[in-house]
Amino acid sequence: MKKISLIFALVLVFALSIPQVAYANMAAPKEADIGSSITFEKNDVVSVLSEVLEIKVDGSEADIVAIYKMKNATDESVSTQSMFLSPNIKNSGVKVVVNDKDTSFSVDTYALNYDTEIKTTDWQYVVLTDAEIASHDEEQTVDTITFEMDFAPNEEYEVIVSYRYRLGGYPDYDFNAKRGEIEYYLAPAAMWKDFINLTINLHLDKDMPVVASSNLDFEKVGTRTYQYSSDTLPEENLEIIIDENWWQNIFSTLRSPYLLMTLMMFSPFILIVLAVVIFIVWRLRKKKKS
Repeated sequence: MKKISLIFALVLVFALSIPQVAYANMAAPKEADIGSSITFEKNDVVSVLSEVLEIKVDGSEADIVAIYKMKNATDESVSTQSMFLSPNIKNSGVKVVVNDKDTSFSVDTYALNYDTEIKTTDWQYVVLTDAEIASHDEEQTVDTITFEMDFAPNEEYEVIVSYRYRLGGYPDYDFNAKRGEIEYYLAPAAMWKDFINLTINLHLDKDMPVVASSNLDFEKVGTRTYQYSSDTLPEENLEIIIDENWWQNIFSTLRSPYLLMTLMMFSPFILIVLAVVIFIVWRLRKKKKS
């Protein structure tokens, strides 16, 4: 499994009956005949006052909770449809809470067609295509959680989306190839009117307690706990690779099914080095005796 991803962005009415047309109040894609089902547009009425993202790794999966504080920045009532995307949700433990109330939602699958290096200002050109149309590229399919939000004039409240998430990489392996990959789409949040105050809390388990790499600078704040904070939204989407620590990796290497084959491949070199070491030791001892 390749990179795995999550985004939260505004999406308005979409046309499923005419898959060749991007319809209603959605932003136009860069090519008019792209055959999209959904595109995104800039929202000028709802702001994100903060986002707290909790990622708690549990073996080969993770519990993800995204907590948004959102505000209607106008003096009028606002109703908007929102969409949350990530691969491998599969409707597993999904829950949506809007303004302290459990909210109904729908889960669908689409193909995400876009350049992963796209900047936040260009996110409106992202295209979601019906999964059957894009079945030739299943690795780019995403599950979507769609729900409604209603705001009174100038109202602000929390929106919470939680679900169970499948790690990428090889989190189930019990030898040194073991690693987990986490991806979360941050850039689409730039489509809201404003976005400030992002906090990401990453909680790792004992099987993979180390952040091997991350494109955002996490600070270790506790045992197997890391945190990232920013007043603004990063241009990059979140990409994290987690791994075993050094001593776990030693034992994992010994369990590797490829260890014997590797030793056999390098055995001539090992024997040569061993012979050189023995010869040097013998020469040194001989010099001492003489």
